[in-house]
Amino acid sequence: MDTADTLRRDESGSAGIDRILEGKIDAAIGHVDGGMDRHETVHEVRKRCTEIRAALRLVRGVLPTYSAENAHYRDAARRLSDIRDAQALVETFDDHVTPAVESADALEADRIAEVRATLVDRREALAAETDLDGRLAAVRRDLVEGRTRVDDLPIATDGFDAVAGGLRKSYKRARNRMADAYVDPDTERFHEWRKRVQYHRYHTRLLRHVRVEPMRARRGELKTLSDLIGDEHDLAVFLETMTEEERFDADTREMLREVSTRRRAELRRAGRPIGERLFVEDPDRLVDRMRGDWHATREYEPVVDD
Repeated sequence: MDTADTLRRDESGSAGIDRILEGKIDAAIGHVDGGMDRHETVHEVRKRCTEIRAALRLVRGVLPTYSAENAHYRDAARRLSDIRDAQALVETFDDHVTPAVESADALEADRIAEVRATLVDRREALAAETDLDGRLAAVRRDLVEGRTRVDDLPIATDGFDAVAGGLRKSYKRARNRMADAYVDPDTERFHEWRKRVQYHRYHTRLLRHVRVEPMRARRGELKTLSDLIGDEHDLAVFLETMTEEERFDADTREMLREVSTRRRAELRRAGRPIGERLFVEDPDRLVDRMRGDWHATREYEPVVDD
C-alpha cells in the first residue's frame, strides 16, 4: 500500500506531517493544472483541502499556528463550495433519487430525463456565472502560498505526544456529534457528524502503522459510515434546493420529496449500528491504547516496506 498518507516509523512526526502536507498540496495544484473535467477538478481539490486540514488537526495541540493554517485551507475550499454542491445535486439524483423513483415506478423515463437535464443546466449556469476558472486560479494561488510555509510549521514536539491531543479531540467530537444527531435528528447535526467522521477516518490512515490490520479494518468501516451519512446529507441538500427554487412542477416535487425522504431514513438507520461500534470506546481509553501500540510497534517491530 502507498504510504504517502501514513506517518512512517522511520521518521519524526513533524517530518512526516510536513511530507504529507507537501504531497497533498502538490496533488491539489496538479488537479488544477491537469486536464480533467472541471467539476471533477473541483471535487478532487476540495478533497485534498479536507485531507490537509485533517493532517493539521492531528497536530493541532502542538502547532501554535494551527488556527491560521486551518482557516487558510478552509477558505480556499469555500471558494468552490457552491460549484461542488451543484455537481453533487446531479450525482445525488443519479445515484439515489433515480433508482428510488424507478423502483417505485413514480415517474416516466422522459420526465426523469427532464429533471436531470434541469439539474445539469443549473450546474453549468452557476459555473459560468461565478467564473469557475477564475475561482480555480485563486485556489491555486492559495495552495502555492500555503506550501511556502510547510517547512517552517512550528510543530512543538515529536513522537506520539505530537498527535495524541488531535487524535483525542477528533475522536471525541465524532462521538459526541453522533449522539447529537440521533437524539435530535436534523440536517445540520448529521452534517456535523459526517465532517467529524471524515477527520477521524483520515487520522486512522495517518496512523496506519500503529497497528496495520486493525487500523485498516477501522478505516474501512469509517468509510462505509462516511458514505452513508454523506449520501444522507446530499439528499437533504437536494430536497432543500428543490423546495426553495421550485425548479419542477408541484406534483414532481412532491414525488421526489417522498422518495428522497424515505431514502434518507434508510441511510440514517444503516449508519447507526456502524457508528455505535466505532465510537463506543471512551476517548481517553482509545488514545491510551493507541499510545501503547505506537510505542510497541516502533520499538519492537522491524521497519519493512509494505
